[in-house]
Amino acid sequence: MKRRLTRNAILMAIVTLIMGIGLSLYIASTGTVPAADNAASYTDGTYTASAHGCLSDVAVTVTITGGKVTDVDIDASGETPELGGNAAAALAEQLTEAGTTTGVDAVAGATMTSDAVFTAMDDCLSQAQ
Repeated sequence: MKRRLTRNAILMAIVTLIMGIGLSLYIASTGTVPAADNAASYTDGTYTASAHGCLSDVAVTVTITGGKVTDVDIDASGETPELGGNAAAALAEQLTEAGTTTGVDAVAGATMTSDAVFTAMDDCLSQAQ
């Protein structure tokens, strides 16, 4: 009985280790778009666009330096601060890293604000092409 319990514990540990390795490999291969993929070449400058969010217009200002997105500023001051305001801060960082809206997910609870940010960002990038 004791041997059987020890054998089962060892088998469980091995299976857990294999599942952990598999999960790590899966996560590594399906991660978000890395900053190095910010490879599209745009005309340097500062571009601004806006789109309607949940309660107001959301303005996005994109700065392009060296043909790449170097800064994204989002003005969602007319949106609900706890939702749209927090979404704007999170999305600004993610969009700057990605250099595009591709691979960036909307913020839960602020879908309308996120969609407005994505629309305005795409408009800015269109202006820069």
